[in-house]
Amino acid sequence: MDILPVNFKILSFCGIWREEEDIHIFKRFVSLLHGLILSAFRNFWSMLSMVITIIFYFTLVQFIKVIVSHENLEDVTESLFMIFTYVALCFKCLNFLLRKEKLLILLNLLREKIYRPRNLTEAKILENYSRRAKWCTLSFMTLCQSTAVALITAPIMELHRSTRPLPCRAYVPYSIEGLHAYLATYLIHAASIIYGILLNVSLDSLVYGLTLHVCGQIDILCERCMQTIREGNSNEIKACVRHHVFIHDLVRRIEYLFIWTVAFLLFFSLVTLCTTIFQMSKKNPLTVEFCSYVLYTGCIMFQIFCYCWYGNELRLKGKEVADAIYNSDWVMSTQSDRRNLQFLIRISQKELTLSYHRIFSLNLDAFTWLSQKQKATFPQILKTSYSSFNILQTASI
Repeated sequence: MDILPVNFKILSFCGIWREEEDIHIFKRFVSLLHGLILSAFRNFWSMLSMVITIIFYFTLVQFIKVIVSHENLEDVTESLFMIFTYVALCFKCLNFLLRKEKLLILLNLLREKIYRPRNLTEAKILENYSRRAKWCTLSFMTLCQSTAVALITAPIMELHRSTRPLPCRAYVPYSIEGLHAYLATYLIHAASIIYGILLNVSLDSLVYGLTLHVCGQIDILCERCMQTIREGNSNEIKACVRHHVFIHDLVRRIEYLFIWTVAFLLFFSLVTLCTTIFQMSKKNPLTVEFCSYVLYTGCIMFQIFCYCWYGNELRLKGKEVADAIYNSDWVMSTQSDRRNLQFLIRISQKELTLSYHRIFSLNLDAFTWLSQKQKATFPQILKTSYSSFNILQTASI
């Protein structure tokens, strides 16, 4: 895979992605062997991989735990602390699997001639954005897997107690007093956490990476516009107009593929933030469990911030096209070329934003949703989370 290779390698390892054209004979054999281990059937696409089955099972038992312990506020909040993350992950996985063909079309579009670099300067631009996407994925993965280590090792620190603690609060329909039953359940929880993080980070950073690739295309478009105006090539100016229209099409395709799952994620993150902070207030700061909550909160904030940051970068990049044309020697262009450049500027006036039915947009200053005709900004989301935390704190006293 030439586009976002880290993301697609992780998704292939988890069993939910395979692009036949890019798999050599040896890699195909390894992929098939891994698929046989993870999947209950031989056919790779006959059912979801075992990883997906574990994720959905883990989400279900957490949900049952909330229902069973609904009368105990502390148990409910401790269960909610992770359940919404996994519910959002289930939506992401289903969306990815159901719209895989649309994603393949998007990836093939990015491989078309108009998007390919024509010279060393353009190649360096794309390489820079690819490097940033890779850095973001690996940084996010490192932070989340550090959280996984803390969550998985926290129960080991409590084995001296009479009970057998598990990494997460979940309904267990059998006794785990026996060592073998406890170890099996513990390993299922550990696998669910590790694979859940692999999928969550890969799917989230896939959106970040595609957004960065679009930003790279805008930089390439600006470079081509300035070079074309200097050369006075009318055909190339028309090609720049087409390139800009295609970039807008790319943004709409990314929005169609992922924005509704982002909307669910933002809603669930609000609940997760206040329940996590509520749990932190109940824990000893010198314990591994408290550290795991701190890391978990950091992961959620990093996740939301990246959506805001890269969405905002896309919005700002879209405005640079008009600046590039204004800063070029456009006065020397012919009247026909000026009309095309004018049209190009008009297109750039339409903001490139990832938005959910214009209810909210992914950017730093307009990361909003509309409720009763009032605008709620990202700081207000944090205020709402803090208010919810205060309610939980008061109710628990």
